[in-house]
Amino acid sequence: MWRLLTVLLLSGASFIASSAEINVASVTHHEGEYQVHLSVRVRGDKKTIYRIATDYEQLARLSDIIIESGLIERFDQDGNKITRRKLLTKTCVLLFCFVATLVEDVTEVGNGIIRTIIIPEVSNFIYGSAEWEILVSDESHSIINFNRRFKPDFWIPPLVGPLFIKKMILNKTQQAIENIETIAVSEQVQ
Repeated sequence: MWRLLTVLLLSGASFIASSAEINVASVTHHEGEYQVHLSVRVRGDKKTIYRIATDYEQLARLSDIIIESGLIERFDQDGNKITRRKLLTKTCVLLFCFVATLVEDVTEVGNGIIRTIIIPEVSNFIYGSAEWEILVSDESHSIINFNRRFKPDFWIPPLVGPLFIKKMILNKTQQAIENIETIAVSEQVQ
């Protein structure tokens, strides 16, 4: 989820990725922090899209930069059920490639809302959080609203690095959305 940056289309343009429509897509970078805002309409019902987004063992099928994904543990905290998950990603910017570790606590709030918080002590990120909101669009489509902010704890080449990171996020976001839609159509929950 988090390789999903890009100069997507500076503020709010839309384009078609397969039959998925990205209605809002923006990536900003300021003082090392990235913020990603997406609103996407995809083919697939809400229940199926939600199941795909919370299938922590199989997140690698969403993007080719995810080398490994998995569930670490489940626990209760302040009355919330939390899932700790881990992602290993490999990304290249120009000739510089790096493997990043992302460990997050995921809270499935209910009603299609998923919130994540990066655990910096075991991740390559200083901080970060995300929120997914999966809504019904019509009986065969869903809306995914996605917001993430994060600050990497690894070196990114100055000047051109943030531009390439943003472009990579756009491309990987499009890939992930297309993959979610393909999986949703083939595995639709009845």
